[in-house]
Amino acid sequence: MLIRPPATEPEFAAYFRLRWKILREPWNQAPGSEKDVRESEALHLAAWNDSGTLIAVGRLHRVTARCGQIRYMAVDASQRGCGIGTAILHELENLAVQSGVEEVILNAREDAVSFYRANGYEVIRPAHCLFGVIPHFEMRKRLRQFSSARETIPDTSG
Repeated sequence: MLIRPPATEPEFAAYFRLRWKILREPWNQAPGSEKDVRESEALHLAAWNDSGTLIAVGRLHRVTARCGQIRYMAVDASQRGCGIGTAILHELENLAVQSGVEEVILNAREDAVSFYRANGYEVIRPAHCLFGVIPHFEMRKRLRQFSSARETIPDTSG
């Protein structure tokens, strides 16, 4: 498995297509609904299997000088439970620390809360209900120093 940012237009197209397929299509949301206004300032990571197929994605953006947010984590259904989501999550955390981020927040779907808890996140409070049917929970993790980061996210908070 290879985890790195998408680098070409076709890779970004596949990245957004996987995000839409997993996070929006099952709820009849239009293509494009998997994007938001922070795409250009965010750090995007993707995982490819040994055959070169995109199998997972995740994104990090800065909220404040010391706080980042992880969004749009998605792992192909056939690859879940293999550690790929954890690998992307940890790499996003590594990159956050290298950028001076001390805390990561996220809004987890109800069925993903146990995944994030297992990775050191705590539930802060119930959040929104996406599409009126998917309860979310605000979660937080205070970060410790990591060492494998290769890129930084820009500080656009200020």
